[in-house]
Amino acid sequence: MTTVAARFSTLEIAADSCVSGDDSHYLIEKLRRGKDSIYGGCGDFEKLLKFYQAIESSGDLDSDTDVTILELRHDGIWIYESCIIPARIKNDFWAVGTGANYAIAAMHLGKTPREAVEIAAMFDPGTSAPIDCLKLEKRGAGKKSKQ
Repeated sequence: MTTVAARFSTLEIAADSCVSGDDSHYLIEKLRRGKDSIYGGCGDFEKLLKFYQAIESSGDLDSDTDVTILELRHDGIWIYESCIIPARIKNDFWAVGTGANYAIAAMHLGKTPREAVEIAAMFDPGTSAPIDCLKLEKRGAGKKSKQ
């Protein structure tokens, strides 16, 4: 249970931190940086970690991911829906997880991804603080121009 929300126009993505196991709840970082993108996912935690490991090591992805991943790239928001082939979301913002509907409504009303996940946490019992938020740097950001 989780909520991950992203907005393309601001290059921001946010996620809650709670993972529930058999009889335990603990906090983790659900967002991961890829080469030129940021990932956030929900679903079977073990399969989510395998997905992240494959991305971070440029390894092969298992075709049976059984997770839902949002990937924020410079060309938009992409979703992996239980498979290794992503689809581009045409919307400026999107969310996945048990609190997705709350987060999408909040972003529709102008909230940031962080604020949207915070709102989802108020209504969705599977989403809880703390909320992590990462921003994808704009292309060319940080590079000094030659004069």
